[in-house]
Amino acid sequence: MARAFSVAALAIAEGGANAVGAVRFTCAEAELEVELVRVAGYAEGFALGAVAAPVRFGVPYTAIRGLFRRGKALCVALDPSACSPHNCFVLARFEGDLPGVPGVTSPAAMEAMESAYRARLNARMASWIAPAPLGVLAAALSPDYLASGPLGTASLACLVALATWLALRFVARLATWGGPPSDRLRDVLVAEMSSRMGFASERLAASSPGSPAAPVFAPRPTPLGERPGREPRRGVEEGIDALPLRARVLVPAALAVIGIVATMAFVQRFAAPREQSPAERQAARGVGQATRGATAALVASEVQERAEPSFPHCLCDRADSPLWRAGVPILSLLGSTGPDDGAGVIAPILRRDRADDDAESEAGAGQGDAAGEPGDAGAEPGDAGRDGGATRPARGRYDFELAVVNNSGAPVSDFRVLLTFARRDRRGERAGITERGLFWEGALGPGRAVKWHVEAPGTEVKIEPGVTGMLDGETGVASPDAFFQLTRARYRVVRIHAAMMLAWLRDPRARDALVSLLPAAPAEEAMLGRIRRATADVIPCSAAVVEGRLRACLFNGGVNPVRGVTLREVAAGEGSAPRSWPVAATLPVHEGVEVTLPLEGSAAPEELEVVPQDR
Repeated sequence: MARAFSVAALAIAEGGANAVGAVRFTCAEAELEVELVRVAGYAEGFALGAVAAPVRFGVPYTAIRGLFRRGKALCVALDPSACSPHNCFVLARFEGDLPGVPGVTSPAAMEAMESAYRARLNARMASWIAPAPLGVLAAALSPDYLASGPLGTASLACLVALATWLALRFVARLATWGGPPSDRLRDVLVAEMSSRMGFASERLAASSPGSPAAPVFAPRPTPLGERPGREPRRGVEEGIDALPLRARVLVPAALAVIGIVATMAFVQRFAAPREQSPAERQAARGVGQATRGATAALVASEVQERAEPSFPHCLCDRADSPLWRAGVPILSLLGSTGPDDGAGVIAPILRRDRADDDAESEAGAGQGDAAGEPGDAGAEPGDAGRDGGATRPARGRYDFELAVVNNSGAPVSDFRVLLTFARRDRRGERAGITERGLFWEGALGPGRAVKWHVEAPGTEVKIEPGVTGMLDGETGVASPDAFFQLTRARYRVVRIHAAMMLAWLRDPRARDALVSLLPAAPAEEAMLGRIRRATADVIPCSAAVVEGRLRACLFNGGVNPVRGVTLREVAAGEGSAPRSWPVAATLPVHEGVEVTLPLEGSAAPEELEVVPQDR
């Protein structure tokens, strides 16, 4: 006795099908059982309405008049005398038993069929309702630079509506196709029905195991819904035949009326002549005067450009600055007394012996401190006291934070930093030497920083990093993003270093980093001033003294041309008069000009800046 094979499927509205909904086919021993779970009439000639309750009927296998595939769907046509009115099915999305597992389709499979049917129905309904409102909404909300004028707005609305229609139709097809498992069940159903219809099974066994192919009929069966004696039609004609007769007549007529009305409105709006207003006529008469004025301004600009001297073109990678004149080291060592100290000065905390304090108190007020100003390495040996004798050298200690920043583009692993502390005796020789070794285990990534707290006695210190050298093409440089992350570091000295490296890389975020550091302490003003000049739109570079004349490249990194600038020396100290050189040249955008200027004196300027003449 042959086993029964049950498969649930989704009947869709394709071709000449006259039923849509969820159905179940069971290949019994004597007949094909068809169960209409939730089916509605589809083809013309039947009353529109769904079955109220599941209906099951059986037909002999000899009543199967058509069994073939159309794409991924399976078409089944039954003899109208054996069952009516639902006898033509286009099946997709098969659910049920896997090959080799007999039994009845589970209720979960039927629920999946009903859900797929509802999803397909909603998607198809949305494909006809949603495109027009979405197209109108997109055209109404679109900016003028995207679509302007009635024709552009209408084109955008049609394009959005068409894209929405295609997308929703694609969603409907996705809800219809069940994937590879559905294809395997479809092929097994075809094999079962073909075998019970009396076709030879040798042809089926020749196909790939586990996925028997559908039998090839010769000649090809007539498609569902085709009347005998007519040639089968494909494509758009099948969709037109699937429509009711009233729709096939009214739809072309409605499209023709819409096209005629749209053409008349377009011609009336854009092709009809209209009378100009007085303001428009006045504006038309003033076009000649405006044109003559613009032409005169253009000619004057060209004459001025021709009158300017011609300079060779040049380019600058970065501004000339004392910050990186000697190069940028691979590891930068930054010292500070605390998180808010950005001066970067490592100075000892000095103290005196009690005997010296007593001598100083006897000398009275007005005697200066032998330690000197903060930041000095200590008192010089042989300082004269009140009676001309040598004073005892000051003693001191260090208490500071040391940060190390990796400026290179490669990680630095397992490096050391050696600090040697010492003081000077009365003969001026180093004494009381103390060494501190700092070790970083692991890799310090590009643009990353690490910090130590250091304490040691002494009045002078020597710091020797384990990794020396300057940045070059081999080592590379850390990315600007890494240095920008350092602008959020806790220690101010590290943030200032990050702003300096952004200026060295000519990154536009250097200005934001500089603004975040304001206001500056007096000890930081010189450093931040150099960073500000290095981030200006117009910068000098490649400055050199050649045969008693100053040669430099003035580069415009801004977004507007600059006409007329002054190259000015940055004063090294207060009271000195800085030199300046006016340059009557136009600096194009992202280009530079090379100038050669007379130099008063043989000393080259330590630092230069470019100032527009209107400032």
